[in-house]
Amino acid sequence: MLRISNILVPVDFSTGSRACIEYATAMAETLHSNVTLFHVFERADLMATIVPGADRDADNTTDRALAQRSLEGLRAETPSRAGVSVSVVIVHGSPAEEIVSFSHDKAFDMVVIGTHGRTGFSHVLMGSVAEAVVRRASCAVLTLHIPFPAAGALTIAGTKSEMERRVVSD
Repeated sequence: MLRISNILVPVDFSTGSRACIEYATAMAETLHSNVTLFHVFERADLMATIVPGADRDADNTTDRALAQRSLEGLRAETPSRAGVSVSVVIVHGSPAEEIVSFSHDKAFDMVVIGTHGRTGFSHVLMGSVAEAVVRRASCAVLTLHIPFPAAGALTIAGTKSEMERRVVSD
């Protein structure tokens, strides 16, 4: 039987991330799962090479502290749901690589990630973290097209066993 116990939600602090958090926590309540909010900050190494006098270590420390406060703030704002534990993790590196690696190393059952659905030149220029995660993750990946409808009162319909049957039979 398929069991979704741990859900990873990559967060970039956009409004799309908030929708993913709401969706994942609503799903976690029904499935009796845990949720981890995960942020990857990219190191300030590039700025040190183009900005004279930039302090790479100080910038990285400041960026990490800011990301930690922001992620803790998101966790605090997340509506409390019965039986859902929400934790936060911050790492540095390349977002797609770190999401795929962390989800595999910590044996997550699902990643819930937003995508803007860019195509053409915009997609080529900006790439897609979501697409890379979908292609390379070793677990299920649920993508939400952003902008996702406001989910303030989002409820995932059905019982846990009904949802598990739907996942297994679909």
